[in-house]
Amino acid sequence: MRTVRVTAKIARWLGTAAAVAAGLLALALYDDGWWAALAVLAAIPALVLWFFSFVLAEVAELPERLRGAPEEVAQLGGVIDELRRARGAGAFRALWRVAIRAARARELATPWAPLLPLLSVWFLVTTAISALVVPLIVLAAFVALAVAT
Repeated sequence: MRTVRVTAKIARWLGTAAAVAAGLLALALYDDGWWAALAVLAAIPALVLWFFSFVLAEVAELPERLRGAPEEVAQLGGVIDELRRARGAGAFRALWRVAIRAARARELATPWAPLLPLLSVWFLVTTAISALVVPLIVLAAFVALAVAT
């Protein structure tokens, strides 16, 4: 899982570099009409890479989440018992706790969910293209800033 975490950090770093470069492009091209749309397009790889890093971080946490699943289920059962015994104003607090635990239990019911984007060939191809385009976006941002000044 260390490799997955390192890859997530690299993707996050590349996404941040693409976002900064897109911001610099927007700064350099803000008054050049439709060329400003180039800055918006340059932000797309940043979003793709940030999403990819988020997915990888979720995948890295998956084994620990699965190990903690029995404890989470036991806590949900305890909170449901508390709700059953609650009366008056305490019922609202118990209901809130059940809602929070139920939301966490949903993650336990679908442990494979973080893996789904990684099974999409289009997502992986888009991520690879985005990672390859980042240096070009950074170079374009520096060139646009140099020309604008």
